[in-house]
Parts: sequence; structure tokens; C-alpha cells
Amino acid sequence: MEWDKKSWVYGWEATIFLLYFLLYLGYLFWSLESEFVHWLTLVAVPFLIIYLIRRGQQSPLGDSLAAVGIEKNNWRTGLIWALLIGLGLSALQLAASNKAPALWDLILSGKAFYLLPLAFILLIFTAAFTEEFFFRGVIQTRLGDLFKNRIFAVVITSVLFGLYHLPYAYLNPRWPSYGNFGAALAASLGQGIVGGLILGTVFERSKRNLFASVLVHALINLLPAATMIKFSNG
Repeated sequence: MEWDKKSWVYGWEATIFLLYFLLYLGYLFWSLESEFVHWLTLVAVPFLIIYLIRRGQQSPLGDSLAAVGIEKNNWRTGLIWALLIGLGLSALQLAASNKAPALWDLILSGKAFYLLPLAFILLIFTAAFTEEFFFRGVIQTRLGDLFKNRIFAVVITSVLFGLYHLPYAYLNPRWPSYGNFGAALAASLGQGIVGGLILGTVFERSKRNLFASVLVHALINLLPAATMIKFSNG
């Protein structure tokens, strides 16, 4: 009977959040939102839904936090190798990225000493946390528990993660694919799926520790974000 109840909760939550994602994606095509508004749409609203579904539990707040990968007994699991993976991917950008010259220029300048910590803090409190909370903490966990197949959940969530970037790739002038739907679709899926597979795997291998995938996400975006801050400040 307990398993039936859990299956119902997983199915109910998975359905709710997949529909939520579709509505949210449509909303982004109508109006791109800022990083700070993500705290409402990707964190606060989804968490409130989870909490309301679990409000009858003995510890609804703790159970809701654990259900998205935030648990006091697990918050350090996998952080060391997540740090190594993130640093390794950052180093790979320096060697293979088409933005490598700009990245090297940043590192060789004295500005790197304050721009990198600043960019890291900003990422932790914006995209790295908000996106990981929704896609890994909310979507991936529900799909994995519902279908009892975590590989399937990582793959499907990665595709959704790519689609999430489509409105930005198409409508944001900062993207090279701006105004070209085909190029935007290719760019968003190409980057989103690869990134999603890495982040989703980190999340699962760290025993669903949200902080591990947040750390890797921040480190992947660190150098490009620091470069953007440098150029915006001249």
C-alpha cells in the first residue's frame, strides 16, 4: 500500500511539472525573464507545489527539501569530484572553445583575480542554482522515481534542459543564433543536452546532492560569465 501511495505521488508530481514546463516554455517565447525572476518561476513556485503535495507528511518541509536534493545528511556527498569535474571542464574551454582567446586574455589580465570570484558568486545565486533546482531537483527526480530508470530520467531531462534555452537562443540578441529558429534550435539542444547529460550524471552519482550539480554548473559557466562581466565594464 505504501508503494502504491508513492507511485501516485511520483506520477502526480511528474505530470504537474511536465505541464508546468510546457506552459513555462511558451511563456518564455512571449517574455524572456531575468535571472532573478527565475527564483520565482524555477524555485519558489515548484517548491510550493511540492510542499503542498507533501503537507500531510510528518515533516513536510524536510521531506520537500530532500525531494529536490537538499538534505543535511547528504549535502557534502560528491562535492570533491564535482569540483574536479567542473575545473576540468573549465580547463577544456580554454583549450577547445571558440572563445578561448578571450578567456586567455581574461586570465592573463589582473582582472581575473576579482572577476572570477565575482562571477562564481553570481552564478551560484542565479542560473547555477535556479536551473539545477528545477531540472535536476524537480524534473529529473520525478521522472527517475516514476519510471525507476535514472538513465532515462537524465536523458529526458537533458532534452528539456536544451528546449528551455531555445527562447533565449532565438530571442536574445547576445546569442549568435538570434532571429534564426533553426540555428537557435540546434544551438540550444546541442549545448543543453550535452550540459544536461553531464549535470544529470553528476546529480545521480552524488546520490542526488543538488549542491554537487550546482557546483559543476557554476564552474562550467564561470569563464564565459567572467568574460561577459569584463566586456560589460570595458
